[in-house]
Amino acid sequence: MKSAYVYLQLYRLFDNITPIPIDCGQLCDASCCRGDDSGMFLFPGEETVYDLLKPDWLKIEKSDFTYMFQGKMHHVPIAMCSGTCDRFERPLACRIFPLTPYINHNGGLEVIIDPRAKSVCRLAKVFKMEDFSQNFVKNVERASKLLCTNKRTRVFLEEYSRYLDEFLRFF
Repeated sequence: MKSAYVYLQLYRLFDNITPIPIDCGQLCDASCCRGDDSGMFLFPGEETVYDLLKPDWLKIEKSDFTYMFQGKMHHVPIAMCSGTCDRFERPLACRIFPLTPYINHNGGLEVIIDPRAKSVCRLAKVFKMEDFSQNFVKNVERASKLLCTNKRTRVFLEEYSRYLDEFLRFF
């Protein structure tokens, strides 16, 4: 329940703040919300939100992506949507898309444009960080810093960042 409360508070940071001042889904026909075979990773503990909400447009599956924490292997849950959602019930990864937290090789936390987004998001293809709404970027940074205060989430983000490194090699 504690995790659900934290994520519900983080979600509120993005209730009225978006990557750009207009509905970017109108630029690309909502290509990130197609409901195909892709999904969004949930952050550690975030699945507890969906244990409470139980939205009918979302299913959570176990992904192949794993990380080790306290001697135990954890499979990262992935949220698969039907292509239509309640905007206020979206996972955090959807809310911050096309940005993502990233732990650099020096251990510092950054917010970057998700390299995986470049294949689906026009903003990710052509924008630089300074082109996004600064309030949006600040809230992604704020949420990322808060998430990093949790040891398990920090370990997840470190492994997730190494996963992103594989994509960054191409961009």
